[in-house]
Amino acid sequence: MSELARQSVSAAKWGLISSVGKFALQLLVNIAIARLLGPEAYGLFALATIGLLVATFMSEVGLGWSLMQKPQIDERVIRFVFTWQCLSGLAGLLLMILGAGLMGEWLRDPRVAEVMRWLGLCCLLNGMAATATNLLRRELRFKALAKIQLLSYALAYGLVGLPLAAWGQGVWALVAAWVLQAALGLLLSYRARPHALRPLLRIERPREYLDVGATVLLTNLCNWALTNLDRLLLGRLAGAQSTGLYAVGYNLATVPNGLLISALQPAFLATGARLQDDRPRMARGYLEVQSFIWIVLAPLFALLALSGPQIIAVLYGQRWAESGPVFSALALGMPAYLAWALSTPVLWNTGRKWLEVGLQLPLLALAVPALLWACGRGVAWVALVAAAVFWLRYALMLLPAAHALGLGAAALGQLAWRTLAMLLAVLLPAVAVQQALAPWLQTWPWLWGGAQVATGLLAWALLLLVWPRLLGAPALSLLQRFMPKASAFGQAWAARAGLGAKEV
Repeated sequence: MSELARQSVSAAKWGLISSVGKFALQLLVNIAIARLLGPEAYGLFALATIGLLVATFMSEVGLGWSLMQKPQIDERVIRFVFTWQCLSGLAGLLLMILGAGLMGEWLRDPRVAEVMRWLGLCCLLNGMAATATNLLRRELRFKALAKIQLLSYALAYGLVGLPLAAWGQGVWALVAAWVLQAALGLLLSYRARPHALRPLLRIERPREYLDVGATVLLTNLCNWALTNLDRLLLGRLAGAQSTGLYAVGYNLATVPNGLLISALQPAFLATGARLQDDRPRMARGYLEVQSFIWIVLAPLFALLALSGPQIIAVLYGQRWAESGPVFSALALGMPAYLAWALSTPVLWNTGRKWLEVGLQLPLLALAVPALLWACGRGVAWVALVAAAVFWLRYALMLLPAAHALGLGAAALGQLAWRTLAMLLAVLLPAVAVQQALAPWLQTWPWLWGGAQVATGLLAWALLLLVWPRLLGAPALSLLQRFMPKASAFGQAWAARAGLGAKEV
């Protein structure tokens, strides 16, 4: 295995470790916060963060991504990027302060404005931290990033967020935790990757960096619109209560995906930047990642969708029952969301970065009337439309990515039929148990849902461990890199998978 491959696997491993750890923390915190605050306060914060995301994109500009994309950088480049990231972070803060009133008026809830003004501090803090964070990504130091993310989140919510929520401070418990997490992220990132702080406003050939930054900014704004339009329209048309019910289901479905994307997409992008002239290796890596998502992870998301109402009832209580169908619908769209996010680096590393925003703009025009129609029919319908948008976004990215890498119908066809086989093998036993136990266990959602999930997980684990050849060579190649090769278990699994002792 080459040094780059070792670094890439290490980066992915630490990204996954960080994702699992942060997901466990976020799940526990979100459940506790939601139970303490209720739908109204939770929805109010969800609406305020929509504006924060726009301002954050403005504050980060996208210049930080150029640190990962450029083959070579020096101290002057770092100073230039850091200076403009700080200035754009300040601009994001001002945008939040000045635009908060308009956002509150548009959403017909003046409480949103004050929350947005305080959240604006995150723009400045995130802008200042972006240079160190992207330098760590460039150097594939994802172990350090994992520690920073976990520590900042645990301290912010453990010391401030949860105590304030228990004390009855409502939405301000979340605001305080977000600001503290951003401040801790800045301090810990700079400690892990110190860099020059002296300002530098001008540099030779600045257009190279500004072009990348402008593309990232436009792409992020388009992605923001497609990802947040559902809650934005729901907040205006149905209010904070409905938005809170929707946000709980949305967050539970998307948090694991968001963490995986934040961990794996930068690693894939940074590694792909070094393989821009080696399309066959890039194609192999892309097919392995897509196979893992669809053949290994998609059945798990389908299983969660099947048991969505029971999961919400057990975790959040009956007050959040309307979030169950939201979670189920969105869980069905999560494999497409994850596969889309790990398709876009291919476009960026093959000179097609403008396609991401160009192909999605027409979809945005179609999503607006569809979501407006769904908002009048309830949160479950909004979730179904949002899930359909995830699938369409993936289809739009898959075709040019596969074309750029020379992946034909044969490779994609193999992926499709193996995915279908795994889905049927996992879901059919779970559905059988669901129907068989329904007459007796419907009033005990933790038993009913637990039996469904346990049955599906058992089938999934047996297929992975006992009949791994069903997964196909690309998925097995990626899985083997995470197996303990020196152990008897790892060697036995490799033999069953037909991989032998070779290192892939």
